[in-house]
Amino acid sequence: MATKRADVVSVTDLSRSIDRAVAIAAKRAAVKPEPSTLLLNWEILGRILREFEDLNAADQFAREVTQAVKLKGVQADPAIVKIGRQILCGFIERGKLPMQLPRG
Repeated sequence: MATKRADVVSVTDLSRSIDRAVAIAAKRAAVKPEPSTLLLNWEILGRILREFEDLNAADQFAREVTQAVKLKGVQADPAIVKIGRQILCGFIERGKLPMQLPRG
C-alpha cells in the first residue's frame, strides 16, 4: 500500500495568503474586517466583520477569501459563524469538517 505524505503549510505562508485574500475580498464585498486573523480550535480561520450591509455580503466575503487562499495542502470551504453579536467569516479546512459517527 502506497503511503501519502502529508503536505506541510507554514504559519507564515498561511498568514500572508490570508492577508492577501482578505484585502481582495473586503474590497469586492464592501465589508470591513478586523485586522487580525482568528483561529478557532485549529479548524476555522477567519476575521470578525464589524461593518457590512447584510449577511449576503458576509457570505460573499467568506467565499472570496476561500477562493483567494491558494496554498498547496489547504483545501477549504467558506464558513460563517455567529457567536453572540459577532460574525466570524473565513474558511474551514475540508479535512477538519465534523464527521457523523455510525450508530453502534
